[in-house]
Amino acid sequence: MEAQLIVERRELKGKGPARRLRAAGYIPAVLYGHGIDTQAIKVKSDALKEVLRGTGGRNVLVDLTVEGDGKKENHLVMLREVQKHPFKEKILHVDFYKVAREEKIKVAVPVELVGESVGVKEGGILQQNLWEIEVECLPGDVPEKIEVNITELDVGDHLVVSDIGYIPNAEIQNDPVDVLLSIQAPRVEEVVEEEEELIAEEALVEGEAEEAPEAEGEKAEEGAAEETKE
Repeated sequence: MEAQLIVERRELKGKGPARRLRAAGYIPAVLYGHGIDTQAIKVKSDALKEVLRGTGGRNVLVDLTVEGDGKKENHLVMLREVQKHPFKEKILHVDFYKVAREEKIKVAVPVELVGESVGVKEGGILQQNLWEIEVECLPGDVPEKIEVNITELDVGDHLVVSDIGYIPNAEIQNDPVDVLLSIQAPRVEEVVEEEEELIAEEALVEGEAEEAPEAEGEKAEEGAAEETKE
């Protein structure tokens, strides 16, 4: 079942009007997509937070009612982007993308790793290359996330996109041979090389420090010899 939201059209745009909207308890938003012109709208902050509760807000299917100018329009939309304040728990802007219920769409779905790799437990390093996977499916079949179990992966092992396997009612669009993640060996050699370089530098500094007094002594002897000649 889709979430439901009622939004209103808005006329004024820009930073000033957007700040006033937020102060009044609204979030500025935009509606665009399948067969419609882009529309500036506003949504009540509390109502939006209720829809987002329990989800990241991404790819959420919403039955959207747009009110304004004495008219109402209904659109099936997806929450494409929720822009948040960089360090405050505050929503700044929302994008709603209109979709058609019977037409497939392409969306990026986040990857969630499950378990702890045996290789990581032994000191290996997890290198994740893909944080999301693109899938094609009907709007109602978009998965919330794609879980990947890494428990059995040892040092030197890796997973490619084709290892994800079957996703119900969705087709993966990424190249099957793209590396999803790998468990790399600890970088012991690099650490050893750095330590050797540091030891060599310290030895060089000590050697220069020991040579300095001798050089000064040689200069003193040369000066005395010149005075004797005179």
